[in-house]
Amino acid sequence: MKISINNLNFSYNGSFALKDINEHIETGEFTAFVGPNGSGKSTLLKCIDRILIPSKGEILFNDQNIKYYKREKIAKIIAYVPQNEGNIYPVTVFDAVLIGRKPYVNWAPSKNDFDKTAEVIEKLDLGDISLNEINKLSGGQRQRVYIARALAQEPKVLLLDEPTANLDLRHQLEVLELLQVLSENGITIIIAIHDLNMAIKFCSKFVMINEGEIFATGGKEIITSGNIEQLYGVKVKIIKEDGEMIIIPLNNKHKKISLAI
Repeated sequence: MKISINNLNFSYNGSFALKDINEHIETGEFTAFVGPNGSGKSTLLKCIDRILIPSKGEILFNDQNIKYYKREKIAKIIAYVPQNEGNIYPVTVFDAVLIGRKPYVNWAPSKNDFDKTAEVIEKLDLGDISLNEINKLSGGQRQRVYIARALAQEPKVLLLDEPTANLDLRHQLEVLELLQVLSENGITIIIAIHDLNMAIKFCSKFVMINEGEIFATGGKEIITSGNIEQLYGVKVKIIKEDGEMIIIPLNNKHKKISLAI
């Protein structure tokens, strides 16, 4: 499903968080929203999912304005995984993932709902903890459960805010590899992510956001040392190894850090 964002604005208490956002994301693109803390990445994700309502502009899904969609229809199209959900009701991992089937359940979950839940749990390597209570899991385990719940919705668009937060390296790679496969199968994936090297390895498109505005957008050609320095205020060197780009931060000798003991 393609997404068009036209002249989007959003403000908190009269202060702009997003200003004149224009972006087009094609069906199946794996897009990374990147930028410093507070730049507007998470706010933009929430506007796309209608968690937040823009003060101006429109968001189109396959040329249809999402503001006219009922919440039930949105839930069958978009799945959203927040960065940190905190504790939820004391349910098992299996039941937490099964909640993702809610948009399809009329009276009670069907055999298909249980089968889809079991399939997703297996894909995300959660089988050995499927009967554990979710609130007793580690942060990384819980994050994988939330991603599994989103996948159980069978979304056409998947939005994730820092999906690799709290995950060890192995599970970071597994989650991003899974998202890459989903995008190759036609699901439109958008993630807000801080790890530029992970983004470069897996994503096909990049939207650089700073102070609520789009700084640059495109493929890997926009990942330059100049753009990164302007965006983050950090000097970097970009090298290629085995055909892949790697960003290496350089010492910021012009910045002095004093420690008072």
